[in-house]
Amino acid sequence: MKIKNLIVGAWPSWIILAQRLAEKGEEVLIVEKRNHIWWNCYDYYDENGILIHKYWPHIFHTDLEDVWKYVNRFSEFSNFQHKVLWLVDGNLVPVPFNLNSIYQSFSPELAEKLEETLLKYYEYNSKVSITELREKASKENNKELSFLADYIFEKIFKNYTIKQWGITAEEINTDVLKRVPVVISRDNRYFPHNKFQWMPEKWYTKMFEKMLDNKNIKVLLNTDYKDIISEIEYEKLYFTWPIDEYFDFKYGKLEYRKTLYKLEEYNKQSFQENIVINYPNDYDYTRITEFKKFYPNSPTFDIEKTVICKEIPWIWEIEAYPVETKENLEILEKYKKDAEKLKNVFFLWRLANYKYFDMDKTIKNVLDFKI
Repeated sequence: MKIKNLIVGAWPSWIILAQRLAEKGEEVLIVEKRNHIWWNCYDYYDENGILIHKYWPHIFHTDLEDVWKYVNRFSEFSNFQHKVLWLVDGNLVPVPFNLNSIYQSFSPELAEKLEETLLKYYEYNSKVSITELREKASKENNKELSFLADYIFEKIFKNYTIKQWGITAEEINTDVLKRVPVVISRDNRYFPHNKFQWMPEKWYTKMFEKMLDNKNIKVLLNTDYKDIISEIEYEKLYFTWPIDEYFDFKYGKLEYRKTLYKLEEYNKQSFQENIVINYPNDYDYTRITEFKKFYPNSPTFDIEKTVICKEIPWIWEIEAYPVETKENLEILEKYKKDAEKLKNVFFLWRLANYKYFDMDKTIKNVLDFKI
């Protein structure tokens, strides 16, 4: 078989790349080993009419105008403001940890002192990483700031990092900890600084199916590229699976966070008070998502059925998030040097780059890729 563009994996990045190539009139073959497209972002309606995100919840949020304009070509969107609660010392508090979290966690007198201390060092509505907050507390030798920084680190980051990544917060790349900053405001939204926060009115899978609706695109599901690669003559190969797999793990295997996504159905209208509740210190799961709450205007919202997803790390081998330790990043550099020598093989997205990308950054990554 001859094909100009061979794409390994029906990930979001490669679906978008396929759409762009096909729009130019180029033929594209996508080879996907799962039985569906859109990889870990795959969603579907269950027998009760509830829209399920099969692996974990995905919320579209961005400040990138070109990304927002692009996705609107393929779907209409409903405004959605994501909020996350974390169970800390028996209280459900907003995270990112903010001024409201402080007042829900401490006495009014102590909370007021902590708020005054934060505003002494930071502007209102600013964001600060937990690493920076701890360093500032140490540098200023401020008791209130030290108390707050240590509390947030111990209750939010320390045990959650061990549970989620299998390593301590001190061992992991500090960029990982920066993904959930401390916010000096009373805005409880999880993405308070993003201009666009929406959910597709249909569903993600439908949006990406529309991207693939082109005569120049062919998709092979339930197919491992290794089983057919010898039969394909291609001009360009776009690889989206783990980069170490492409090179047959010759420098060692990169480590990924693996998670069991356990779906449970209940005969009740509501299971929990929020869409997502995280459990940094209690239980073996990291969070519970109740899917029907994503679409409160859906006809199924008030039915006496609901479905939740518990995420239990390190049980099921689904490569999801790279574990960015010093050792893994050193192995990655060796693979990247080999990848630079290849003229017709390209690596994009999370697994191939061994780096976490939000959905909008994934799309931006492909839109900026020269084809």
